[in-house]
Amino acid sequence: MSCNDFKSVKIEKLSGYWEIDFITQQKEKFNQNNNAPLYDYYQLNFPKGILKKVKPLLNGRYVSSRDAIYFEIEKINKKYYIRFKSRWDEWSRKISHLDSQKLILENGKREYHYKRPLTIIQ
Repeated sequence: MSCNDFKSVKIEKLSGYWEIDFITQQKEKFNQNNNAPLYDYYQLNFPKGILKKVKPLLNGRYVSSRDAIYFEIEKINKKYYIRFKSRWDEWSRKISHLDSQKLILENGKREYHYKRPLTIIQ
């Protein structure tokens, strides 16, 4: 990634629902199994927030897990990081891209590519 990465992160766009699209590792692409989709729901009140796993329902609503993972956004050397903390663990991910429709998180050589889920309008 180049020094222009900072410009490709619109941190205010993080809040909302994100669906894993695919994962890349060492130039290999792994697609998500869409049989039982789970989405990540980010609620950001900068610089802190919560992450919850949610399951979409056919009526356009979501069922949420009871557990919340707390996080904090950090900016280091013009790069954004999400520092997660659960009851069991702490970890971080670099945000390499974030706009209104696409989110890419890095963890070492692995990249997680997210997209906004389609919404069902009734």
